[in-house]
Parts: sequence; structure tokens; C-alpha cells
Amino acid sequence: MTLISRAKSGSYSVIIAAAGLVALGALIRQSPVAWGADPDSPLPGRVEEAVRLEPVVVSASRVEQRLRDVPANVTVITREDIEQSPARTVDDLLRQVPGFSLFRRSSSLVTHPTTQGVSLRGIGPSGVSRTLVLLDGVPLNDPFGGWVYWSKVPLESVERIEVTRGGGSGVYGNYAMGGVINIITRRPEARVAQAKLDLGTRDTVDADLLVSHVTGPWGVSLEGNFFRTDGYKIVRKDQRGAIDIDADSSHKTFNGRVEYAPSLASSVFLAGSFFHEDRGNGTPLQNNSTETGFVATGGRLKTADGSDWQLTLFSHLQTFDSTFSSAAPDRNSEIPSLNQFDVPSTDAGANLQWSKRIFQFHLLTAGTDLRWIDGETNEDFTFSQTLGDFTRRRKAGGEQFLAGAYLQDIFTPAPGWQVTIAGRFDSWQSFNASRVERNKQTGAITRNNQFSDRDEFAFSPKVALLYHATDQLSLRSSFYKGFRAPTINEQFRPFRVRNDITEANENLDPERLIGGEVGFDYAIVSNLLGRFTAFWNEVKDPIVNVTKGTGPGTVAPCGFVPAGGVCRQRQNLDRTRIRGIEAELEYRPFLRWAVSGSYLYNHTDVLSAPNQPELEGKRIAQVPRHQFTLKLGYTNPTLINVSVQGRFVGDQFEDDLNTLKLGDYFVVDLMLWRPIPVPKFSAGEIFFAVENLFDRTYEAGKTADGIVTTGMPLLVHGGLKVRF
Repeated sequence: MTLISRAKSGSYSVIIAAAGLVALGALIRQSPVAWGADPDSPLPGRVEEAVRLEPVVVSASRVEQRLRDVPANVTVITREDIEQSPARTVDDLLRQVPGFSLFRRSSSLVTHPTTQGVSLRGIGPSGVSRTLVLLDGVPLNDPFGGWVYWSKVPLESVERIEVTRGGGSGVYGNYAMGGVINIITRRPEARVAQAKLDLGTRDTVDADLLVSHVTGPWGVSLEGNFFRTDGYKIVRKDQRGAIDIDADSSHKTFNGRVEYAPSLASSVFLAGSFFHEDRGNGTPLQNNSTETGFVATGGRLKTADGSDWQLTLFSHLQTFDSTFSSAAPDRNSEIPSLNQFDVPSTDAGANLQWSKRIFQFHLLTAGTDLRWIDGETNEDFTFSQTLGDFTRRRKAGGEQFLAGAYLQDIFTPAPGWQVTIAGRFDSWQSFNASRVERNKQTGAITRNNQFSDRDEFAFSPKVALLYHATDQLSLRSSFYKGFRAPTINEQFRPFRVRNDITEANENLDPERLIGGEVGFDYAIVSNLLGRFTAFWNEVKDPIVNVTKGTGPGTVAPCGFVPAGGVCRQRQNLDRTRIRGIEAELEYRPFLRWAVSGSYLYNHTDVLSAPNQPELEGKRIAQVPRHQFTLKLGYTNPTLINVSVQGRFVGDQFEDDLNTLKLGDYFVVDLMLWRPIPVPKFSAGEIFFAVENLFDRTYEAGKTADGIVTTGMPLLVHGGLKVRF
């Protein structure tokens, strides 16, 4: 069903946003009594007391623990935080967390899906993730390439997000080298329906409808989400040519969940989703489309002996296509360079976990999980202007199987002390892999690689210590190892961004990490909380994009590279090091006011690269040395609620040679909202938001020939939420 017809021009959304601001101003001037409300009765969202319940988190250890009992640096983004943010995607929301970054600086709304790999603390950022992202405990990382489709998860469906920084492979295995991000969605509620309509500049529409109901032991929830934006021109203004157009995007999401809980000790669930996305990537010939489905089922059983059993089964089915082009130096024309017309992938996995408290001093957890992945790319390349068609066709891909078993003991040897010991054994297998290229016109095979099967094993231990020195001060430390297996995409799929080519490498080895951290949490006074963490990590065999040469001309292993282009190949370096500090502060000076800030210092360097000695001593690409955020919030439901957030990102390098520097930037976001009574509805809210308030232009990427792409400019949006 179409939620809203497409506007005929960008002015429509501007008028809507301006009208929303005027209406909001009128609402501010009104008293609750003007709507017939009792000024002494609590309106929806009114803060009566400064009461903040301590969160219970599960992402750090795979079992429920109070946040203060977790020996790691964990940030919990609550439902309240989500509602106070102008962000429309999960990745934009997470940018307030120190150390969170994607491969590109831009929002996932306007960037190619393969650049949306997530990194925490700068551990090898690239298109693939070094952080495990979970949706209700199920991996959200793309099975083929490891990146994350953030738009799959509408923010209206999210209850909270737990971000655990530091090695998590001790219980989670693959991808969790840098940490774990666990997105927990809302559970069904009795007779609830809520809707949101958000309109903004650049013809941006975000509409969401969520309904749920609980009757007896049964619960069900359904959600539909539609998003569309005309986007913006991503190439810097002074470099644009005739081919540069807005990078638009649209997606549709449907989520469903059914739960059955016959008793407090047992429950089962069935969940599924459908997602379709279309994107324009800034020129007429560059587009991509994704369609994916997901299903998961499982249950939980608590037995009479105190054991807690959990089982989850899941599967993803996905298709993807993408086109790329080569631009003329003046950017007034382009020709096709690559057509990935069919990139299917499938996975299936399971997790079985047991936990039990023994003798009141030990919380034991044991489990096993597995994931099978099958993926391939079918693509045309080497475009002939004479024929007006591609002359080569490539099919490359394979299968992977990952399995692991883990054991963990959370031990309390004495009051105030907690020791965590965990270990995990993982097996990674790559098989049925090949790369075949042929002449598209004649069918003759020009390349035929049938790759040998491979298998690797990894052991990931973790030891952590937590000491509650006082009720206000907690000290923590941990030591860990981790690993990440190369993806099918890294091994077998080359790719191209404008004139830059990156070649695959079937001989990649898994990455292995060793690291540690120390820190403390200190409630200086009842309304002032500080957190500090110092960390150190070394990664052996990190997979990076290594520069092999520049065009024009033939550069191995990429083949012909056009003028202004560069050839890179995914390769294992020998060793990199990541060291730094994280500091967070939260202060509530008054009932209605809150101030918070966070800072990350991240010092990265390449320690050893015998095959590329020119990289030794260089900074790791795409990692800023400094990041900080500041947030000011004011809550007064009878008047207005305000949230202002500023974010600074220091300079970083686009490339491994540290020759393409991206400058630092600071952006400010604004959010205004207030509850309103809506006839026939139990609650309503009007909101108004501005992202990049001062319209700061900042660099998001840079090519070897100096073409700069920019981050999101000023975006104004606002709308209405209702709940009944």
C-alpha cells in the first residue's frame, strides 16, 4: 500500500517542514489547560522524578547482568535516547557512541551498502565489519560481505541498543574482534498501535506503523516502514559535472513476531522480516538494489534445577545487484565499468546455550553455534564503446561453514569481587569456491580458477576482573583474544568505485587479535557519573586494501586502470596496533536538565608489513585520532523538550599510504518535541528536527585523482507520532 504520493518538487517538503515549525511554536505557547488537560496530571512523557533504573544487559557475556556488574565498557542507548535523537537510521543514532564508525563517514541513507561495515575503536575499518551486530541475538552482518544493512531495522521498533566495546570473541567468535552491538526490539504489548509520519526537505518521507497485541500466553506484533529521500549530490560542488545527480534512496520493511509463553519458565517465538531497497549512487549509471528475507525461531526453558536453556535457529535469503561507471576527467560523461547483475547469498545458523548458577558463587554458561553461508557474484566487466556492451562475464563465489563452542564462568570469590573466565574454540571452512571468466560474445573461457578447500581453527580466551571498591567506584580490567574469518566477498569478489579498482584475494588468512583494557566507573556525586577506559590491541594478519599502482595503464592484478584511478588488492599485513582512551561523563544538574559528553583518543599504526615495507609506521586508513560528542537535553512536557548534540571527528586518511587526507569536522543536530493530546488516541507527539544544523560541508571520501565526496548537508524534518 502506498503510504504517501511522491511530491512533484522539493519545495513541498520544505513547506511541510516550515509549517511544522510554526505549528510547534504555537503549541509551545499553549498551556495544557487549553486542550482541557489537568495541569497537575502526568502527561505522557512527563518526568516526575529523576529516577533512572539501572539497565540489565546481555551483550557482554550472553547472559543477563546488571550494567554495573559487567567488566567492560558498555553503552546502553535506551528508548528515551532514541526518541530524543533526530537520527532516522540506527547507524546515525550510534554515532554518538565513542569509537563507533563506518567505513565511510556518510550516513547509510546515501552510501553504497558495501561501505557500511562497522568498526569499534578503529580495529581495521573497511567495508567488512570487525564488530558483531545482533538483532535480538541473531547476526545482522551480511552473510556475503560482512557489512550491515542498517535500514533493515526501523528505529520505531527498537527498545534499546547495547554497545559493548572490546574483544567479544571469547563467547561470540567471528566478527566480535572489536566488540558487539546488540539491537533489542520491542516486545508485543496488549492492544497497542502506533504510527509515525516524518516529512522533510529533499523530499524525505519516513512513515511507520506498528501494531501489537497480547492475549493469554500469545503475543503478536507487526510493523511496516516506508522511507524515501531524494538525497543530495555527493561530489563536492566545485568538482561536479553534468553526470552528478542526487544520490536518492528508498526502502520498504515489514517485520513480524509471534510469541507463546505458557508459563514464566518457558517461551517460544517466530520472527521474520522482508526488506527491499533501491539506491541511486550519484550518477545516472550507478545504482543498486537489494531484496532480502529473514526468519528466526527458538525458545527458552528454565528447568527445576535452575538451568536456563535457550535455542535460536535463523536463516537469511538475499539478492543484490549494482552498477558502476567510469567518469570522464571533467565529469560531464561516464561509461559503464561493471554490472553486478546478480549477487545471491544464503545463510542458515543456530545457537544452543545453557546457563546455571552453581553454589551461588558461579554463573556457568556453555553453548555452541554454527553458520553456513553460500554466496556468489555474477557480473559483466570490460565495457566496449564500439560494441556498446560488456565483453567479459565473471562468476565467482563459494561456501563457508563456521562452528564454535564456548564456556564461561562468572565467579564471585568475595563480596565486591567478580572474575570472568571464558574460552571459545572456532572452526572456519571455505569450500566449493571458484572464479570463472569468459568472453561474453563467444562464450570462450578466459579464466578458470577452482580454489582449494581451506580450514582454520582459532581459540579465543578472555579473562576479566571487576572490583566494586565502594558503592560509587568500580574498577575493571580484561584481557582477550579474538579472530575474524575473511568473507566470501573479500576472497572472491573484486569491486570498483568510480575509477578505483579493488581486487579480491582467495589466499587471505583470518585476522587474529590480542588485547586488553583497564578502566573505572565513578559516581562522583549522585547526579554525576564518569567512565574511563584505556585499551590496547594488536591485530595479526589484518586484511587491508593495499595500493598496487595507479592508472592509466595495466596494473596487476587489476588489469587496465583508467587515468586517475588506482589499483588495490585485499592483503594480509603482518601486524597493526590500536591504542587509546575512552572517557564519558553524564551530569544531571537539575531535574529537567541533562548534560553528557564522550571522548575517544585512538592511536593506530602499522607495526610490521614485510611485503609492503612502505606501510610500516603509517596510520591505519579510515581511523580518526580524535572523536568527541556533547549533548544537552531539557525535558519539560508542559512546555517543550529540547535535545542538542554536537559531534567532532578528527582528520583521517582515505588510503593505506596516508596520502589522501580527509579533514576534521564538527556538526550539530537539534531535536524539539512535546506530547500533545490527539482526539481518540491515548498519546500523541509532535516533533521537529534539524541534522547538520549549520550546514557544515565535510569530506566523506576522496579518490586518487582528487574527487571528494561529502557528508550529509542540512536536513530539516518533522512530523507527528500517535499511539492508541
